[in-house]
Amino acid sequence: MQELLIIRSAGFQQLDKNLSEIIRRFPNHRISLLTHEHGVQPARKYKDIDRIYVYPYTEGFHARRKVPDFKGKPFDAVIVLVSNLSGSGFSNVMRFSLTIRAKRRYICNLVSEIREVTAAGIRMKHVLIVCFAGLAGCATVIAALFATVFLLVQWKRIAKKE
Repeated sequence: MQELLIIRSAGFQQLDKNLSEIIRRFPNHRISLLTHEHGVQPARKYKDIDRIYVYPYTEGFHARRKVPDFKGKPFDAVIVLVSNLSGSGFSNVMRFSLTIRAKRRYICNLVSEIREVTAAGIRMKHVLIVCFAGLAGCATVIAALFATVFLLVQWKRIAKKE
């Protein structure tokens, strides 16, 4: 039997909506769930989930915070639940998924569409996010400099009129 891990990065309402499609799409998979400590009790209601892993940190998912239970444990598939259509805003969880040995990675979105993502795609998206953040920071500094010069010129002009 193949192993599948769901990373619960969205609410349980999302899991309620997605679980039947995940089961349909991945027959003959033993399903495990990774959740924070506060999600363990609610996760026990799912009869189709064989094992619940606890994310041992109170913070959000991060690539530097690995789960010791996964050391040396391979999965055939890892699914990241996202609570929107595109998966944007979940890059930290996608990068975290790279710390787990898996043959394939997937995103399952708000309407239960499941699409495969590659490790290279996850890394490239992170590079793009960092680049755009850097460009936004540079643009902000340049705009602030122009605004400061403009305001100083205007202030001096107003001061001369008085």
